[in-house]
Amino acid sequence: MCWQFGTFPRGRKQDQLTGLSVRPMTVPDFRWREVEPLPDVNGDTRNLLATVDTVRGAWEEHLNNVTPAEFEETRRRTLSRHAVETGIIERLYDLSWGVTEALVAEGITREVAAREGISEDTLATVNAQLDALQLLVEAVREKRPLTSSFIKELHAAITRNQPTYDARDQFGNLVRRPLPHGAWKEYPNDVIRADGSRLHYVPPEHVQSQIDRMLALYVDSSNAHPVVRSAWLHHRFVLIHPFQDGNWRVARALTLMVLLQSRYAPLVVDRSRRGEYLDALDAANAADLRPLIRLFAGLELVALTAELSAPVSQATRAVGAAQVAHELVGRLRDRKKTENEQRAQATARLADDMQRLVVEELRRLRSEFEPDFRSVDNTARITVSSAKPGDKRAKWWHGQIVYTARRVDFFADLSDGSWWTVIHVTALNQVLRFLVVIQKVGRGDVGVLAVTTFGEVIDRQSDRSPIEYWRAFEPTARDSVTLVHTNSAEERRQEVVELIDRTLSTALKYFVDQLS
Repeated sequence: MCWQFGTFPRGRKQDQLTGLSVRPMTVPDFRWREVEPLPDVNGDTRNLLATVDTVRGAWEEHLNNVTPAEFEETRRRTLSRHAVETGIIERLYDLSWGVTEALVAEGITREVAAREGISEDTLATVNAQLDALQLLVEAVREKRPLTSSFIKELHAAITRNQPTYDARDQFGNLVRRPLPHGAWKEYPNDVIRADGSRLHYVPPEHVQSQIDRMLALYVDSSNAHPVVRSAWLHHRFVLIHPFQDGNWRVARALTLMVLLQSRYAPLVVDRSRRGEYLDALDAANAADLRPLIRLFAGLELVALTAELSAPVSQATRAVGAAQVAHELVGRLRDRKKTENEQRAQATARLADDMQRLVVEELRRLRSEFEPDFRSVDNTARITVSSAKPGDKRAKWWHGQIVYTARRVDFFADLSDGSWWTVIHVTALNQVLRFLVVIQKVGRGDVGVLAVTTFGEVIDRQSDRSPIEYWRAFEPTARDSVTLVHTNSAEERRQEVVELIDRTLSTALKYFVDQLS
C-alpha cells in the first residue's frame, strides 16, 4: 500500500503496511535521509548467527543425501509458503492456516482454490508472487547481479495482477490510481508511525540516485554475514520506498535473494511474526538494526530446520501410509545417528576440554591472589570447584545462568545441566562467587556452546538476615565466547582466558570495594 501527499483527515490510526495514513494531531516529521552504510552491529547477535551457521552446516550435509527431486519439492514448499504469507502480511487477502497448508502441500492450483473457496483474484495474486520468486531463484542460479533493472523486473512480476493502488489526493479523499508495474513512483509517499509521527520516504526525484547508492553499498558489504546483509538491504529498500505500491513485498523477496546468493535457505515472514516484524523495522528506523537481524536469524533457523526434513517422495506417497511411515522413521533414525548423536558427542568433548582449561586457569589465578587476601584476613580462603553433565550438581546455578544468557541474548539449553566452574573468595565475612559456565545454545544438539561468566557478592555478616546478594557486574553482549563443535579447545583458549580475566577483574574490584 502507499501513503501520499501531506493532508489527511484527523482522528484515525493506521497500520504501517496496509491502512491509509490518517494523522490524529500535529506531531514531528522525520524527513527522508540518504541510504546509510551497514553499521557495525553490536555483538549481541553473535551467538545467534553462530547457531545459524552451525545448523546451516548440517543443512549442507543433508543436501548431499537428498535427490534433486526431493530438494525441489522442499524448496517449492518454502517458496509457496512465502508467496502466500507475503500477501497475508500486507492484508491483500486473508486465508486460514489450513488453507495455506493445503496450498503449500498440494500446490497453488485452481483445483485447490476451488475446493478451499479461494477467489480467482486471490489465486492470481498468489501465483504472481510465486512466479516472481521463481524469477528470483533463476536469477540467482544464473548469477545475475542485483541491479535497479532487476528490482523493477521483480516488482513488475510481483504486482502483475494488481492494476491499481489506494491513495489520497491533496484534499484527503480516497482515490484509486493505476499502478505502474516496474516503474519508480511519481508521487511522494510516507507513513504514520505508531507514535503518530510521520516518516517520509525518498522523494520521486531522488529514487534512482538512492537505489544506485544502496546497490553500491550492498556490494561494499560483501564481507558481512548474509543474514545481516539481508536485514540491512530490506530496511534500506523500505526507507527508499521506490514504487507507489508493493515495496514491502519486493523487500521481502530481496531478502531471499541475498540469502540464496550465499547458499542459505529462503526464510518466510509469516502472519504470526507480523507485529514483531513491524516493531523490528521501526527500531531500524531509529538506527537499531539488531532486532531485525535477530528476527531474520530466528526465521533462518526455522527455514534451515524445515529443509532438513525432506518431504516424502511422490513415489512413496502412492504406496500408502505404512510405507510413508517406514520412510519417515528410517530417515529420522539415520539423521539422528549421523547428525544429532555425532554432533552431540563432538560438542560434549569440546565442552569437557574447555572446562579443563577453565579449571586450570582459575586455579592459577587462585594461587596468585590468595596471599593478598590473607594479608588482610588470615582466615581468607579461595576454593575452585566444578561439575558437568552426568553429575547431579550440573544443574546448579540455574538462575544465574539463565539471567546471564538473557543478558547476552541467547537461549541456554540446560536440560542436561552445564559445564560450570566456580571460584569462591571468602574474606572478612563476605564471599565473591565467580562462575564460568559452558552451556549448550539453542534447542537440541545444534553443536553450539557459549562460555559466559557471572559474579555475585554474598554478605554473611551475622547481623544480616536474610543473607544479601549483589551482582558484581552486569553481563553484556561482549561477555561471552561462542564455540562450535568443530572447534578445538586449544584454538579458542585465549578468547576464554581473556573473558575470564576481564570479568573476574571487574568482579574482584567490586568485591574489594565492599570489603573496604
